[in-house]
Amino acid sequence: MLMFDHGSSRQAPQRTSVAYNFMVVDPNSHSRRYSEHNSTSGHGHHDPRRSSHVALDMGGSEAPSTTTLSKRRRSRKKSSSAAGALVKERIKVQVCVQFFKVGEIDTLKEQYTADVIVRARWREPSLDGQLQEQGDIVEPSRYWNPKLYIENAYGDPKEQFRHRVMFNEKGEAFISEKRTVKGTFMENLELDDFPFDVQDLTITVASEFPASEVELVEDSENRHMVNKQSFVDEQEWHLYCHTECTKWELKIDPVDEAAKRSAISVKCRAARRPGYFVWNIFMVTFLICSLSFATFSVDKQYPQNRLQLSFTLMLTSVAFKSVVNQSLPRISYLTYMDKYLLASMIMLSAVCVWHAIVTTLLFDRSLADEVETIVLTVLGVVYLLFNVGFVIMIYLFPCKKRRTMCQKDREHKEMARKLLEQPPPKPLKLKHPKSKY
Repeated sequence: MLMFDHGSSRQAPQRTSVAYNFMVVDPNSHSRRYSEHNSTSGHGHHDPRRSSHVALDMGGSEAPSTTTLSKRRRSRKKSSSAAGALVKERIKVQVCVQFFKVGEIDTLKEQYTADVIVRARWREPSLDGQLQEQGDIVEPSRYWNPKLYIENAYGDPKEQFRHRVMFNEKGEAFISEKRTVKGTFMENLELDDFPFDVQDLTITVASEFPASEVELVEDSENRHMVNKQSFVDEQEWHLYCHTECTKWELKIDPVDEAAKRSAISVKCRAARRPGYFVWNIFMVTFLICSLSFATFSVDKQYPQNRLQLSFTLMLTSVAFKSVVNQSLPRISYLTYMDKYLLASMIMLSAVCVWHAIVTTLLFDRSLADEVETIVLTVLGVVYLLFNVGFVIMIYLFPCKKRRTMCQKDREHKEMARKLLEQPPPKPLKLKHPKSKY
């Protein structure tokens, strides 16, 4: 037990905070943070009766009574239950992500480079009312920290930190952390609609503490933003200005429930500019496949010439297919580009097959001419309908997502305009606590 000094009760109790290791998280830090706060804030008044009981117990001159022991047991039970409730309480950390500069988007490696600003703030009860502490923190290790990290960072990104103490109108203290990150981030690209695809560029922020202790939420005061003026890959991509935020739990170990981490993902979107692929791949492939119908002008008595021309066109299409594969990762599904190139190669294969079959009909020249006219008409109509249907399908599905993104951009700009039109909030006048002396 401890003796209370009446002379030192006027001074504010000096708190000692716990320093944390970045890789090893102290499991008792969460409960100790709140137990210290409750012991200093709720029980700061001196009780003389309690002092007398303590003195008698330490001196040994008078044994404690039965009622005193029962009261102590009940108080211990209440304190233990209160501590258990405090451990279960989760600390809410508000997170805001700002894409300051988006660099090159590498489709082949499925990653992108960016300069990102991650802002986080959380309550610090030990500094409540101490308005003189407002400003930058010189030693952030003295205070509790949620140990945030970017989950989808690739390699060792360059990070710079800045911590500040802020207060609200009630005098409650908040620690604000500004993290500037410059590096490469991994992103699983969805290439089904390539080259008409829209990709999500995600930053996932997580905490090293379990999800039962720390909860990451979206910042209610600061909003996510994207700086379009510093976009590097503007010639190949179109960057949208709106963002979306998703809160979820990161499962490090699917068996251990205590290994769950609270995470929050903020994504911006970029649409690929398909002009290069339309003119250099789609248009050239369309012309090559259309030239296959010119082989019907060669006389049927020279099937070797027909097949030679058709095989040359087929090999040219295969070369285009290999060029496209060099700009894409090894995915197990077909993109729109793959579907169009494969359909064109099937059309060229059908022309080659017909040139090989027509040699069996040369015994009757009129019959061969009539059947070839039907085959040429059917192949031409099928190829024309395929191209028209392909254009309609692109407009209905991949372009629909682009129209949706443009609509979200308009809504984002309208919301930003309304926020700018609102009058700025009046500065809060905080009263400094009066001295007792």
